[in-house]
Amino acid sequence: MARDGNVKPPAQWPPQSTQQAKKSIGLHVIEGGRQGDSSEGINPEAFEDFRAQAIKAYTESKLFSSVATAGEATDLKADITIFDEGSDGLSWSGIISALTLTMIPGVVSQDVTTSTTYKDRQQKVIGTIGKSEGHGFWIQFFLLFAMPFVNGPNTIMSQTQYDIHRATIEEAYRKGFF
Repeated sequence: MARDGNVKPPAQWPPQSTQQAKKSIGLHVIEGGRQGDSSEGINPEAFEDFRAQAIKAYTESKLFSSVATAGEATDLKADITIFDEGSDGLSWSGIISALTLTMIPGVVSQDVTTSTTYKDRQQKVIGTIGKSEGHGFWIQFFLLFAMPFVNGPNTIMSQTQYDIHRATIEEAYRKGFF
């Protein structure tokens, strides 16, 4: 699995904060499903990992006095919507790969898109930031022997999710949202 590189990790993590009094933030992660299609949802394990990566990124940023997830009263609120934009069905290379029992490689692509809306204590929208990262991976019989030597799809997806949250936090901080 390979990333397309749209989302770059921040140059400096955690960001240097000049704030004297830090605010608390509440995270509300929701599933947007597939863009334009509400019939399919995101895998529950993947959704929980996405939520865990969000909590990790906001906590490690050291920009907030506390990070809450249970609807507690906080100074700021981040509504994070996740959209899964996988390819519908098999691509032409996937069909050829399936017909040859994966002797000829096929490619599968998937995009992860987030939209994070920041609100203040009175629920007034401060701003919205969207990030998207594409993934592609090859399916082929002989690649199975190389799999033990590379990070698996779950590891790469977790790293991507973490980087999306860090890039969102950095951009929001630069824009003065908090």
